Amino acid sequence: MTEKPTYPNLDNLMSSIDAEMQRLGWTVELGREHLWKLYGKRSRLLLTEEELENFLLYLQLTDS
Repeated sequence: MTEKPTYPNLDNLMSSIDAEMQRLGWTVELGREHLWKLYGKRSRLLLTEEELENFLLYLQLTDS
């Protein structure tokens, strides 16, 4: 089992990513596909804090 990272703003990043995915109408599977394409990882919990911030920015700049 993967342990949850302990970044200071992890909860805020995850909440913001969730909100952006909902805005875009993305499913969890679609999010995983994008994580795999962008980072070669299948879960947000495997991303570094910088990768999470970059993924959030990517979502914010994406139109639905």
